[in-house]
Amino acid sequence: MDQIRFSRNYITCIQKGDLAAARSLLFLWTQTYFGSLPEAPSRSQLTNPDLWGCLAQYASLSGDHSPVDDFWDRLDTLTPQTVRPAAIPLLGIPILNRPDLLLRLLDSLDAPVEILAIVDNSLQAGLEDGEALSRLLARLEREPPAPIGRVQVARPFSNLGVAASWNAILTAFPDAPYALLVNNDVVFAPGVLAGLIQQIDPARPQFLPLLPAPQEFSAFAITPGVWNRVGLFDANFHPAYCEDLDYAERLRRSAAIEWIAPETLQRLQQQANPDASATIGSDPRLAACNRTTYLLNCLWLHSSRRLRNPHPGTWMRRWLSRWVLEPAASATVGP
Repeated sequence: MDQIRFSRNYITCIQKGDLAAARSLLFLWTQTYFGSLPEAPSRSQLTNPDLWGCLAQYASLSGDHSPVDDFWDRLDTLTPQTVRPAAIPLLGIPILNRPDLLLRLLDSLDAPVEILAIVDNSLQAGLEDGEALSRLLARLEREPPAPIGRVQVARPFSNLGVAASWNAILTAFPDAPYALLVNNDVVFAPGVLAGLIQQIDPARPQFLPLLPAPQEFSAFAITPGVWNRVGLFDANFHPAYCEDLDYAERLRRSAAIEWIAPETLQRLQQQANPDASATIGSDPRLAACNRTTYLLNCLWLHSSRRLRNPHPGTWMRRWLSRWVLEPAASATVGP
C-alpha cells in the first residue's frame, strides 16, 4: 500500500470516528514505511510529513501515544547516510580567554579541517584579554588559517558554559559526520589528527578520546550516533566541571556505544599536553569562582533529580553558578 492510499484510508477512519482502525492502520503504515527504506537512508528518504501529521493528529484526538512511540523507536534504529571524510569535518572549541592558547592550538593542526566552530564565551566576562580575543576571532572568520576551510564563531550573551557550548556546536552542524571537540588549551601532537581520521567510523556510534583519563573530555571525537542515542550534554553543569563525569556515566550505560581508547594516539597527546586547566589557572579570579561552582556541580552530579527530565530548579542553579568576577587589581603607580 503506497503512502497516498495509507493517508486516504487514515482520513476515512477519522471521519468515521473509528479510532481503533486508525490506530491499526498507523502501526501498519509505520512498519511498511520503515521496511521500505534502504539500510542507510538519506534525509529526503526519511522525510514523510503525511505520516508524521497523521501520527500527531491521532495522538491528539485519542490520547494514545503508542503509534508515535513506535515511530520514534524505529527511527532510533536507523543509521543515516554518511561518508568517511578525508579531513576533520568539524573542530569545535569553546573559549573564554587566552587567545594565545588558541593560536598555539591552531598552529599545531597538521591535517585539514572543514569547519572550525568556536563558541566565544568571553562576552561580559570582564577579562583583560577579551578585546584581543574578539579581534583574533574576527580575523579568523575573515581569513581562516591554511588548513581550515571555514571558521564560524558563535557569540552568546554570556558564558554558556562548557556543556552548553558543546551542545551548540553539535546541534548547529548536524550534517557533520563527526565532531572533534577540544579545549582551547590543548595542542595536537604530530600525526594524531591523521590517526583519528583513519580510526573513527562516522557510521557507527563511536566516542574516541584523544587523552587518557581523567583528561578524556579535553579532546574527543564523537559521532552523531552517540549523541543521538545518549543525548546532549547536561547544561545544568555550569559553567564547567562534572559534565564529563555525567556523560561518561551515560555512555557506559549504553551497550550500543563504542568507546575507543587508541593507546598510541593518547600517549602522543599526553606527551604534548603535560598540563591542564590553563584557562582557569591563568586568572586567580576565575579560580576563585570555579571553587564555588565546582562544588555546586558536584552536588548536581550526586542528585537524583539529575536523572529525571525535565530538571526542576534550573533557574536557581544557573543564578548561583554565574561567574561574577571582582574587578582586576590595578597596578600601583609609584611617586
